[in-house]
Amino acid sequence: MEEDAQDVLTIDAADPRWKELVEFDAKLFKKKKLRLLTPEARVLLCLMMSGPLRVNEAMQVAGTSYRGFYAVLERLKQAGLVNISKDEQDQRARNLTVEQQG
Repeated sequence: MEEDAQDVLTIDAADPRWKELVEFDAKLFKKKKLRLLTPEARVLLCLMMSGPLRVNEAMQVAGTSYRGFYAVLERLKQAGLVNISKDEQDQRARNLTVEQQG
Protein backbone atom coordinates (compact mmCIF):
# COMPACT_ATOMS: atom_id res chain seq x y z
CA MET A 1 0.00 0.00 0.00
CA GLU A 2 1.51 3.32 -1.10
CA GLU A 3 1.68 6.04 1.52
CA ASP A 4 0.65 9.59 0.63
CA ALA A 5 3.62 12.01 0.91
CA GLN A 6 1.58 14.30 3.18
CA ASP A 7 0.96 11.43 5.62
CA VAL A 8 4.71 11.00 6.04
CA LEU A 9 5.05 14.64 7.10
CA THR A 10 2.21 14.55 9.58
CA ILE A 11 3.07 13.86 13.19
CA ASP A 12 1.07 14.28 16.34
CA ALA A 13 3.03 17.20 17.80
CA ALA A 14 1.22 16.68 21.11
CA ASP A 15 2.71 13.19 21.42
CA PRO A 16 5.49 13.62 24.01
CA ARG A 17 7.60 10.88 22.44
CA TRP A 18 8.79 13.21 19.66
CA LYS A 19 10.06 15.75 22.17
CA GLU A 20 11.59 12.95 24.24
CA LEU A 21 13.44 11.66 21.18
CA VAL A 22 14.89 15.09 20.39
CA GLU A 23 15.82 15.61 24.06
CA PHE A 24 17.40 12.15 24.27
CA ASP A 25 19.48 12.92 21.17
CA ALA A 26 20.68 16.19 22.79
CA LYS A 27 21.43 14.49 26.12
CA LEU A 28 23.34 11.67 24.43
CA PHE A 29 25.39 14.19 22.49
CA LYS A 30 26.15 16.22 25.61
CA LYS A 31 27.28 13.17 27.60
CA LYS A 32 28.78 10.90 24.92
CA LYS A 33 29.28 13.11 21.83
CA LEU A 34 27.04 10.73 19.87
CA ARG A 35 23.98 11.64 17.78
CA LEU A 36 21.03 9.40 16.96
CA LEU A 37 19.29 11.93 14.71
CA THR A 38 20.70 13.56 11.60
CA PRO A 39 20.80 17.37 11.47
CA GLU A 40 17.99 17.23 8.91
CA ALA A 41 15.85 15.14 11.27
CA ARG A 42 16.46 17.47 14.21
CA VAL A 43 15.49 20.56 12.19
CA LEU A 44 12.46 18.92 10.61
CA LEU A 45 11.15 17.51 13.91
CA CYS A 46 11.56 20.87 15.67
CA LEU A 47 9.72 22.63 12.84
CA MET A 48 6.93 20.08 12.96
CA MET A 49 6.59 20.26 16.75
CA SER A 50 7.16 23.97 17.36
CA GLY A 51 6.33 25.73 14.13
CA PRO A 52 8.46 28.28 12.27
CA LEU A 53 12.08 28.84 13.29
CA ARG A 54 14.46 31.60 12.36
CA VAL A 55 17.45 30.36 10.42
CA ASN A 56 19.81 31.08 13.33
CA GLU A 57 17.59 29.02 15.68
CA ALA A 58 17.45 26.16 13.18
CA MET A 59 21.23 26.29 12.89
CA GLN A 60 21.51 25.71 16.65
CA VAL A 61 19.01 22.83 16.46
CA ALA A 62 20.98 21.24 13.62
CA GLY A 63 24.18 21.39 15.66
CA THR A 64 26.37 21.97 12.63
CA SER A 65 28.78 24.60 11.42
CA TYR A 66 27.51 27.55 9.41
CA ARG A 67 28.61 25.91 6.18
CA GLY A 68 27.26 22.52 7.25
CA PHE A 69 23.90 24.02 8.13
CA TYR A 70 23.45 25.51 4.68
CA ALA A 71 24.16 22.07 3.17
CA VAL A 72 21.46 20.64 5.50
CA LEU A 73 19.09 23.43 4.51
CA GLU A 74 19.72 22.83 0.81
CA ARG A 75 18.97 19.10 1.19
CA LEU A 76 15.71 19.89 3.02
CA LYS A 77 14.74 22.41 0.30
CA GLN A 78 15.63 20.00 -2.52
CA ALA A 79 13.46 17.33 -0.88
CA GLY A 80 10.58 19.82 -0.78
CA LEU A 81 10.36 19.64 3.02
CA VAL A 82 10.96 23.27 4.06
CA ASN A 83 10.19 26.79 2.91
CA ILE A 84 12.31 29.85 3.58
CA SER A 85 10.64 33.24 3.86
CA LYS A 86 11.51 36.74 5.01
CA ASP A 87 10.56 37.57 8.58
CA GLU A 88 7.76 40.13 8.52
CA GLN A 89 9.15 42.06 11.52
CA ASP A 90 12.82 41.94 10.49
CA GLN A 91 13.43 41.83 6.73
CA ARG A 92 17.05 40.79 7.32
CA ALA A 93 15.98 37.57 9.06
CA ARG A 94 14.69 34.42 7.37
CA ASN A 95 12.19 31.92 8.75
CA LEU A 96 11.89 28.22 8.04
CA THR A 97 8.57 26.41 7.90
CA VAL A 98 7.52 22.91 6.91
CA GLU A 99 6.52 22.77 3.25
CA GLN A 100 2.76 22.48 2.93
CA GLN A 101 2.23 19.90 0.23
CA GLY A 102 -0.99 19.19 -1.46
